[in-house]
Amino acid sequence: MLRTPPLDAFGLDTARLESTRPGDADSIGNGNWHLWTRDGEHHILRRYHVLRTESDLTFEAQVLDHLTARGWSVPAQLGPPVRFEDRLWAVTRYVPGRPHQDETAAQRAERGELLARLHADLAGLDLGRREGFFQAADLDAMGEFQDWARGVELLRGQRPSLADRASRAMDRAKQLVADRELLDLPQTIVHGDFASWNLHFDERGRFAGVIDFDLCHPDSRAWEFVIARVHRAPEMIDGYQRTAQDPLSERELAAIESLQVVLRVLMVMAELWNGQRAGRFDEAAIGRQLTKARS
Repeated sequence: MLRTPPLDAFGLDTARLESTRPGDADSIGNGNWHLWTRDGEHHILRRYHVLRTESDLTFEAQVLDHLTARGWSVPAQLGPPVRFEDRLWAVTRYVPGRPHQDETAAQRAERGELLARLHADLAGLDLGRREGFFQAADLDAMGEFQDWARGVELLRGQRPSLADRASRAMDRAKQLVADRELLDLPQTIVHGDFASWNLHFDERGRFAGVIDFDLCHPDSRAWEFVIARVHRAPEMIDGYQRTAQDPLSERELAAIESLQVVLRVLMVMAELWNGQRAGRFDEAAIGRQLTKARS
Protein backbone atom coordinates (compact mmCIF):
# COMPACT_ATOMS: atom_id res chain seq x y z
CA MET A 1 0.00 0.00 0.00
CA LEU A 2 1.31 3.44 -0.94
CA ARG A 3 2.24 5.62 2.01
CA THR A 4 2.32 9.34 1.24
CA PRO A 5 3.12 12.39 3.34
CA PRO A 6 0.04 14.06 4.87
CA LEU A 7 -1.39 15.67 1.74
CA ASP A 8 -2.47 18.79 3.60
CA ALA A 9 1.27 19.49 3.94
CA PHE A 10 1.07 20.66 0.32
CA GLY A 11 -1.82 23.01 1.04
CA LEU A 12 -4.21 21.05 -1.18
CA ASP A 13 -7.64 19.61 -0.45
CA THR A 14 -7.05 16.25 -2.13
CA ALA A 15 -9.99 14.23 -3.41
CA ARG A 16 -8.25 11.34 -5.21
CA LEU A 17 -4.89 9.78 -6.06
CA GLU A 18 -4.31 7.44 -8.99
CA SER A 19 -1.09 5.74 -10.08
CA THR A 20 0.37 6.77 -13.43
CA ARG A 21 2.04 3.36 -13.91
CA PRO A 22 2.48 0.09 -12.01
CA GLY A 23 5.51 -0.50 -9.80
CA ASP A 24 6.16 3.07 -8.68
CA ALA A 25 5.13 2.42 -5.08
CA ASP A 26 8.09 0.07 -4.49
CA SER A 27 10.68 1.75 -6.75
CA ILE A 28 13.88 3.46 -5.66
CA GLY A 29 13.42 5.68 -8.71
CA ASN A 30 10.91 8.42 -9.36
CA GLY A 31 7.24 7.70 -8.79
CA ASN A 32 4.26 9.72 -10.00
CA TRP A 33 0.58 9.75 -9.07
CA HIS A 34 -2.29 11.74 -10.55
CA LEU A 35 -3.74 14.01 -7.88
CA TRP A 36 -7.15 15.66 -8.09
CA THR A 37 -8.34 18.27 -5.62
CA ARG A 38 -11.95 18.61 -4.52
CA ASP A 39 -12.36 21.65 -6.75
CA GLY A 40 -11.29 19.65 -9.81
CA GLU A 41 -7.65 20.71 -10.23
CA HIS A 42 -5.39 18.04 -11.72
CA HIS A 43 -1.76 17.84 -10.53
CA ILE A 44 0.96 15.20 -10.14
CA LEU A 45 2.24 13.95 -6.80
CA ARG A 46 5.89 13.04 -7.35
CA ARG A 47 8.18 10.99 -5.14
CA TYR A 48 11.79 11.55 -6.15
CA HIS A 49 14.62 9.09 -6.73
CA VAL A 50 16.33 7.88 -3.57
CA LEU A 51 19.49 9.82 -4.54
CA ARG A 52 17.75 13.19 -4.84
CA THR A 53 18.52 15.91 -2.28
CA GLU A 54 16.90 19.24 -1.45
CA SER A 55 19.86 21.00 -3.03
CA ASP A 56 19.80 19.30 -6.41
CA LEU A 57 16.00 19.54 -6.60
CA THR A 58 16.40 23.30 -6.23
CA PHE A 59 18.40 23.24 -9.47
CA GLU A 60 15.64 21.33 -11.27
CA ALA A 61 12.97 23.66 -9.88
CA GLN A 62 14.86 26.72 -11.14
CA VAL A 63 15.10 25.22 -14.64
CA LEU A 64 11.37 24.44 -14.67
CA ASP A 65 10.43 27.90 -13.40
CA HIS A 66 12.66 29.47 -16.04
CA LEU A 67 10.96 27.51 -18.81
CA THR A 68 7.48 28.15 -17.42
CA ALA A 69 8.17 31.87 -17.60
CA ARG A 70 9.03 31.39 -21.28
CA GLY A 71 5.74 29.69 -22.08
CA TRP A 72 6.68 26.02 -21.83
CA SER A 73 4.24 23.50 -20.35
CA VAL A 74 6.49 21.62 -17.91
CA PRO A 75 5.98 19.90 -14.52
CA ALA A 76 7.06 22.84 -12.35
CA GLN A 77 6.78 22.34 -8.60
CA LEU A 78 3.75 23.99 -7.00
CA GLY A 79 5.57 24.29 -3.70
CA PRO A 80 8.73 23.14 -1.92
CA PRO A 81 9.42 19.40 -1.51
CA VAL A 82 8.40 17.56 1.65
CA ARG A 83 10.54 14.82 3.19
CA PHE A 84 8.63 11.72 4.26
CA GLU A 85 10.12 8.35 5.21
CA ASP A 86 13.53 9.47 3.94
CA ARG A 87 12.24 10.36 0.45
CA LEU A 88 11.42 13.74 -1.07
CA TRP A 89 7.92 14.43 -2.42
CA ALA A 90 6.39 17.40 -4.22
CA VAL A 91 3.27 18.33 -6.12
CA THR A 92 3.95 19.43 -9.69
CA ARG A 93 1.92 20.80 -12.57
CA TYR A 94 0.14 18.28 -14.75
CA VAL A 95 1.31 18.32 -18.37
CA PRO A 96 -1.58 17.21 -20.61
CA GLY A 97 -1.43 15.04 -23.71
CA ARG A 98 0.52 11.88 -24.37
CA PRO A 99 3.63 10.79 -26.29
CA HIS A 100 3.57 9.61 -29.89
CA GLN A 101 3.32 5.84 -29.78
CA ASP A 102 5.46 5.25 -32.88
CA GLU A 103 7.31 8.32 -34.11
CA THR A 104 7.27 8.93 -37.84
CA ALA A 105 10.28 10.46 -39.58
CA ALA A 106 8.50 13.83 -39.56
CA GLN A 107 7.79 13.53 -35.83
CA ARG A 108 11.41 12.66 -35.10
CA ALA A 109 12.46 15.79 -37.00
CA GLU A 110 9.89 17.76 -35.00
CA ARG A 111 11.51 16.49 -31.80
CA GLY A 112 14.78 17.95 -33.04
CA GLU A 113 13.07 21.28 -33.72
CA LEU A 114 11.59 21.29 -30.22
CA LEU A 115 14.99 20.50 -28.72
CA ALA A 116 16.49 23.47 -30.60
CA ARG A 117 13.79 25.70 -29.09
CA LEU A 118 14.46 24.29 -25.62
CA HIS A 119 18.21 24.87 -25.87
CA ALA A 120 17.61 28.41 -27.11
CA ASP A 121 15.44 29.17 -24.08
CA LEU A 122 18.00 27.64 -21.72
CA ALA A 123 20.98 29.41 -23.31
CA GLY A 124 22.59 31.81 -20.89
CA LEU A 125 20.92 30.31 -17.80
CA ASP A 126 23.85 29.78 -15.43
CA LEU A 127 22.95 27.85 -12.26
CA GLY A 128 26.37 26.33 -11.65
CA ARG A 129 26.85 22.60 -11.19
CA ARG A 130 23.93 20.47 -10.06
CA GLU A 131 24.80 18.54 -6.88
CA GLY A 132 25.41 14.87 -7.65
CA PHE A 133 25.64 15.45 -11.42
CA PHE A 134 28.70 15.52 -13.67
CA GLN A 135 29.39 15.73 -17.36
CA ALA A 136 28.59 12.31 -18.79
CA ALA A 137 32.09 12.13 -20.25
CA ASP A 138 33.68 12.71 -16.82
CA LEU A 139 33.96 8.99 -16.20
CA ASP A 140 36.30 9.38 -13.23
CA ALA A 141 33.82 11.55 -11.34
CA MET A 142 30.84 9.43 -12.40
CA GLY A 143 32.65 6.27 -11.37
CA GLU A 144 33.59 7.61 -7.97
CA PHE A 145 30.02 8.81 -7.33
CA GLN A 146 28.50 5.44 -8.25
CA ASP A 147 31.20 3.17 -6.74
CA TRP A 148 32.35 1.76 -10.08
CA ALA A 149 35.49 0.09 -8.66
CA ARG A 150 33.59 -1.65 -5.88
CA GLY A 151 30.89 -2.74 -8.30
CA VAL A 152 33.42 -4.28 -10.69
CA GLU A 153 35.12 -6.16 -7.86
CA LEU A 154 31.80 -7.52 -6.58
CA LEU A 155 30.88 -8.52 -10.13
CA ARG A 156 34.23 -10.30 -10.38
CA GLY A 157 33.13 -12.55 -7.54
CA GLN A 158 29.98 -13.47 -9.48
CA ARG A 159 31.36 -13.54 -13.06
CA PRO A 160 35.09 -12.74 -13.50
CA SER A 161 35.00 -12.65 -17.30
CA LEU A 162 32.19 -10.08 -17.27
CA ALA A 163 34.11 -7.91 -14.80
CA ASP A 164 37.14 -8.02 -17.12
CA ARG A 165 34.98 -6.93 -20.06
CA ALA A 166 33.57 -4.06 -18.00
CA SER A 167 37.08 -2.88 -17.09
CA ARG A 168 38.20 -2.99 -20.72
CA ALA A 169 35.09 -1.06 -21.82
CA MET A 170 35.78 1.64 -19.25
CA ASP A 171 39.42 1.94 -20.38
CA ARG A 172 38.33 2.27 -24.02
CA ALA A 173 35.71 4.90 -23.16
CA LYS A 174 38.22 6.95 -21.16
CA GLN A 175 40.66 6.82 -24.07
CA LEU A 176 37.94 8.11 -26.41
CA VAL A 177 37.16 10.94 -23.99
CA ALA A 178 40.83 11.95 -23.95
CA ASP A 179 41.47 11.51 -27.68
CA ARG A 180 38.33 13.39 -28.77
CA GLU A 181 38.57 15.99 -25.96
CA LEU A 182 34.95 15.32 -25.03
CA LEU A 183 35.23 17.13 -21.70
CA ASP A 184 36.03 20.34 -23.56
CA LEU A 185 32.82 20.47 -25.61
CA PRO A 186 30.68 23.63 -25.14
CA GLN A 187 28.26 23.37 -22.24
CA THR A 188 24.60 24.22 -21.76
CA ILE A 189 21.82 22.99 -19.50
CA VAL A 190 20.47 19.81 -21.07
CA HIS A 191 17.12 18.15 -20.45
CA GLY A 192 18.93 14.86 -19.97
CA ASP A 193 16.28 12.53 -21.41
CA PHE A 194 14.68 14.24 -24.42
CA ALA A 195 13.27 10.93 -25.62
CA SER A 196 9.95 10.48 -27.41
CA TRP A 197 8.16 9.29 -24.26
CA ASN A 198 8.85 12.57 -22.48
CA LEU A 199 7.14 14.79 -25.07
CA HIS A 200 3.35 15.16 -24.92
CA PHE A 201 1.00 15.99 -27.79
CA ASP A 202 -2.74 16.63 -27.89
CA GLU A 203 -5.31 14.61 -29.84
CA ARG A 204 -4.60 16.65 -32.97
CA GLY A 205 -0.87 15.99 -32.74
CA ARG A 206 0.01 19.48 -31.54
CA PHE A 207 2.83 19.82 -29.04
CA ALA A 208 1.46 20.06 -25.48
CA GLY A 209 4.52 19.95 -23.21
CA VAL A 210 7.61 18.12 -22.04
CA ILE A 211 8.08 16.18 -18.80
CA ASP A 212 10.76 14.54 -16.65
CA PHE A 213 13.59 16.99 -16.10
CA ASP A 214 15.03 14.67 -13.45
CA LEU A 215 18.39 14.50 -15.28
CA CYS A 216 18.74 18.16 -16.32
CA HIS A 217 22.24 19.45 -15.69
CA PRO A 218 25.09 21.27 -17.49
CA ASP A 219 26.54 19.09 -20.24
CA SER A 220 27.24 19.10 -23.97
CA ARG A 221 24.59 19.30 -26.68
CA ALA A 222 26.17 16.22 -28.25
CA TRP A 223 25.38 14.28 -25.07
CA GLU A 224 21.80 15.56 -25.20
CA PHE A 225 21.41 13.90 -28.61
CA VAL A 226 22.97 10.65 -27.41
CA ILE A 227 20.65 10.36 -24.42
CA ALA A 228 17.71 11.33 -26.69
CA ARG A 229 18.41 8.10 -28.66
CA VAL A 230 19.48 9.87 -31.83
CA HIS A 231 20.76 6.51 -33.16
CA ARG A 232 17.08 5.55 -33.51
CA ALA A 233 15.97 9.02 -34.63
CA PRO A 234 18.62 10.52 -36.96
CA GLU A 235 16.02 12.95 -38.32
CA MET A 236 16.33 14.83 -35.03
CA ILE A 237 19.60 16.33 -36.19
CA ASP A 238 18.05 17.63 -39.42
CA GLY A 239 15.20 19.25 -37.49
CA TYR A 240 17.58 20.75 -34.96
CA GLN A 241 20.03 22.11 -37.52
CA ARG A 242 17.41 23.88 -39.62
CA THR A 243 15.70 25.41 -36.54
CA ALA A 244 18.55 26.25 -34.17
CA GLN A 245 19.86 29.80 -33.96
CA ASP A 246 23.19 28.15 -33.11
CA PRO A 247 23.38 24.83 -35.02
CA LEU A 248 25.62 22.01 -33.85
CA SER A 249 29.21 22.47 -34.96
CA GLU A 250 31.14 19.82 -36.89
CA ARG A 251 33.03 19.02 -33.69
CA GLU A 252 29.79 18.50 -31.74
CA LEU A 253 28.36 16.31 -34.48
CA ALA A 254 31.54 14.22 -34.58
CA ALA A 255 31.44 13.73 -30.79
CA ILE A 256 28.11 11.89 -30.88
CA GLU A 257 29.59 8.57 -32.00
CA SER A 258 32.18 8.49 -29.20
CA LEU A 259 29.59 9.53 -26.63
CA GLN A 260 27.49 6.52 -27.67
CA VAL A 261 30.28 4.36 -26.24
CA VAL A 262 30.31 6.47 -23.07
CA LEU A 263 26.56 5.93 -22.75
CA ARG A 264 26.95 2.15 -22.79
CA VAL A 265 29.61 2.25 -20.10
CA LEU A 266 27.36 4.47 -17.99
CA MET A 267 24.53 1.97 -18.44
CA VAL A 268 26.87 -0.75 -17.12
CA MET A 269 27.73 1.57 -14.24
CA ALA A 270 24.05 1.95 -13.42
CA GLU A 271 23.59 -1.83 -13.46
CA LEU A 272 26.53 -2.23 -11.08
CA TRP A 273 25.07 0.42 -8.76
CA ASN A 274 21.69 -1.34 -8.75
CA GLY A 275 23.32 -4.73 -8.26
CA GLN A 276 25.29 -3.57 -5.24
CA ARG A 277 22.00 -2.69 -3.58
CA ALA A 278 20.10 -5.75 -4.75
CA GLY A 279 22.85 -8.16 -3.74
CA ARG A 280 23.16 -9.69 -7.22
CA PHE A 281 24.00 -8.40 -10.69
CA ASP A 282 21.90 -8.73 -13.82
CA GLU A 283 24.54 -10.39 -16.00
CA ALA A 284 22.38 -10.41 -19.11
CA ALA A 285 21.74 -6.65 -18.92
CA ILE A 286 25.42 -5.91 -18.31
CA GLY A 287 26.44 -8.17 -21.18
CA ARG A 288 24.04 -6.45 -23.58
CA GLN A 289 25.45 -3.02 -22.80
CA LEU A 290 29.03 -4.24 -23.12
CA THR A 291 28.25 -5.76 -26.51
CA LYS A 292 26.76 -2.43 -27.67
CA ALA A 293 29.82 -0.59 -26.36
CA ARG A 294 31.94 -2.53 -28.86
CA SER A 295 29.70 -1.87 -31.87
